[in-house]
Amino acid sequence: MDLGMWMPDGPAGWIVLAALVAALGWLAARKLPGRMFGLTAAKRLATQRGWLVKISPGAGAGGSGWDAGTVPGTYLEFLGEHQGLVMHAGERRIRTTTSAGTPGEPRRYWRHDYVITVAATPASGQGQLLAVYPAIQQWEQGIFDELNSGMRPRSGWVRNGDGMFSTGRRGHRLSKKQLLADLDRLAALARSR
Repeated sequence: MDLGMWMPDGPAGWIVLAALVAALGWLAARKLPGRMFGLTAAKRLATQRGWLVKISPGAGAGGSGWDAGTVPGTYLEFLGEHQGLVMHAGERRIRTTTSAGTPGEPRRYWRHDYVITVAATPASGQGQLLAVYPAIQQWEQGIFDELNSGMRPRSGWVRNGDGMFSTGRRGHRLSKKQLLADLDRLAALARSR
């Protein structure tokens, strides 16, 4: 069997093939960074920056301290210092159902939501990070509840109060590029107030 047999014969065929390859490339560029970030790059980024990281594919044990386990559904968590301020980022995985697909049969899938928070508290060591963690966790729980209830905030939204600045997205995985961009933006907001 010759590979040339499967190649397009004319310009229209090459245009269709180019469009197909471009669409697959766009899809891979959109989905792959978030998937790869949770597997490998998250630990490497945390090590480079001196952050604490937890990656737990299953439901956690719960608790309010860093060592007590994760909130159920939490897939990825960072706690550390960014530009001298306390930061936390968390990604949760939620099992959802949609009616798309075969009529009468619901489709189940995992939806990823993330929230990134910067506290206006100066980070003076790991003890300070661990002391602020329960308050950040409680603050983010309200945001995750809103995202889970169907809230679809516009891109770039920021929620603030109690000396904390947060942003997040529903239905998106956390990526290194997005995490660092949001941290820089939130740290600038925290310093300006």
